[in-house]
Amino acid sequence: MQAPTPPRLLPPIPPLVRLLVCGVMLAAIAYLVGTWSTPAAPTPDAPQVEATVVAPDLDRGLLAQVADTSRDQRLQLETEPLRHLLRLAIDVGPTVAAALGMPAEPVPLATVRADLAKWRGRWIWYEGELVDLSGPRPGHPIDGYSIYEATIRLTDGEHAIAAFSMPPEPTIQKGSWVRIEGYLLKLRDTTYPLDLRAVPMLVGRAIQRDYEDWGPVRQLDPAVMAKVEDTSFWPQDPMWRTIEEDQGEPLWHLAAFARDTAGDRTFAEWRRIGILNAADLFETFKAGELLRGTPLRIIGTLIRRTTVAAPANPAGIKFWTVALVQVREWGGALVPIWVPKRVGDLPMQAQLEVRGLYYRRFAYEAKTGKRHFVPLFVAADLDRYELATDPAMRQVGLALAGVLTGLMLLFWWGTRRSSRETQEHQREMDARRRRRRERRAATRSSTSTSN
Repeated sequence: MQAPTPPRLLPPIPPLVRLLVCGVMLAAIAYLVGTWSTPAAPTPDAPQVEATVVAPDLDRGLLAQVADTSRDQRLQLETEPLRHLLRLAIDVGPTVAAALGMPAEPVPLATVRADLAKWRGRWIWYEGELVDLSGPRPGHPIDGYSIYEATIRLTDGEHAIAAFSMPPEPTIQKGSWVRIEGYLLKLRDTTYPLDLRAVPMLVGRAIQRDYEDWGPVRQLDPAVMAKVEDTSFWPQDPMWRTIEEDQGEPLWHLAAFARDTAGDRTFAEWRRIGILNAADLFETFKAGELLRGTPLRIIGTLIRRTTVAAPANPAGIKFWTVALVQVREWGGALVPIWVPKRVGDLPMQAQLEVRGLYYRRFAYEAKTGKRHFVPLFVAADLDRYELATDPAMRQVGLALAGVLTGLMLLFWWGTRRSSRETQEHQREMDARRRRRRERRAATRSSTSTSN
């Protein structure tokens, strides 16, 4: 007699359970692949000082004392509102100006005159030829400062006036092309030295030298880039300069070159360019052998992004975006990237593959007190990281998908076979029990009959 099939330890697996097991297996494989390809990056060693912008609070009550609806009113200059704005403007640099909502372009004078209530107290700017400069004169609300006043002629022949606190540079003379910016105080009339009617008067910090536009920059000038200073690591030396402190010809030149040649290389060509994350790049940078303007890709996580208004410059740059990118291979240090424009919405922790040009060495002190020096890059934009899939990787993916499909089919076939065997064994056991009960019943029946 053939021995019965031994019973299985597990009951038959329902189809729904098998489907759930397959789903769990696929999820586990996807999770392992994802975590394997993007390992966790170290905690960034952020700079010690967090950039915080506090916009000054205007005293609207004082500004309400300003009157400029008639010529007599425009000939007068209200002292207390002027002193109030001079006091606030002394601390307004490019970063604060951006926080105040300074427009990207000069506001047309017709727009200001048509809705003066809207623009009074707003931080705006104009550029033009300096036609009159006076000062210093007393009356400044802060000790040690004086009041200066400038009148400029705009490109359309209109005029604008500015009162400011900082002495103008010696190179700024009548006939210079300059930029004025500040809080709009009122519309002003003057009789001497110019007869002006209803021109905007701004109250700012300083008058700035403006420049004739360069036009497109298609080639780097080694002589300009040789002016960069970053050899000393001591605090307050050039290596520690921030974006506000480093405004000059080399930065403008490199930024304009990055912007104007951004479309010269295709995505595939950039992928053949070196990557900052490579191990040998650290030693090259540390030895000072990384040439200024060297194109490199920077792959990392966006940790911080701020935007500041650009001062007057010949490259036509209106805003700077300062990004700090955590590069895993640099041990948690943050690599700064300066972009000569306002970058659109980009979430923090976004994965980036920035196509940058090396500018100089940059030093900062972290919250832990540790000092870092890292490469500083200039880039045309902050590009998201896109995983490229070449034909070889696609073949590997197809092969892996085939193997996973085979394993799932094998698992399904095995569970189905096991279920069938278990059901067959169960039917055999049920038949044996029936036969045993029938024999017992027949035996009891024959015994009772014989009795």
